[in-house]
Amino acid sequence: MTIVAGARYAVSFCADDDPPVSGVLVVAEDRLLLEERGRPDHAALGIAYSELTGVRIARSPEERLSDRPALLLERGRLPSVRVELIGFGLLHEVADVLTALARKDGGDDEEVAVVVPLKHGRLWRARELVMQGPPFDPGTLGLSRHEVYLTADEAIFVFAGSGARAAVRRASRDPSLWRVGLAWSDCIGGRPRLADAAEAGRTQGLEPEYSWTAERL
Repeated sequence: MTIVAGARYAVSFCADDDPPVSGVLVVAEDRLLLEERGRPDHAALGIAYSELTGVRIARSPEERLSDRPALLLERGRLPSVRVELIGFGLLHEVADVLTALARKDGGDDEEVAVVVPLKHGRLWRARELVMQGPPFDPGTLGLSRHEVYLTADEAIFVFAGSGARAAVRRASRDPSLWRVGLAWSDCIGGRPRLADAAEAGRTQGLEPEYSWTAERL
């Protein structure tokens, strides 16, 4: 499952030590919204991604909700917020995405990567798909560079340029990308994840299977 802007998840949540309430978690463009169920007139709790100072899965007895692990959203001097997602399998995925979104977009040299685990023996199929080129125009996303690297067990999609992280978020909402995702379904061996520049640096010494660089004016 991929977390995209506008996605909604049933949750219970609480700020600091307040009693938990049932509601809905909404992944918005620039913030996370927590809405209390049955209270349409009640203001939602909005947490801007730039406001997050930490995201982790809380497992200790005093931090759990309903005696289950919860997502702990740390906000510096503001009260922390605990969120229990209905469906434990989502917990790690949402935590990964929020951790990535909490990092501020970088400058002209920002570099991020999407790492996709590959099924055993499907490297050849992944190479065929990469050679078809991306399902989007890297130039329209404001990128300066886009590369794809393949190893025996991973496909690493590197995006570089001003606001590269935001560009990845925009691309993830493009329906053409979802259609291509169906073609990749027999290759993907695990949950894709957003990685930072340090992990993108693992591609050093590898030759890209696909490479695009913006023309210099």
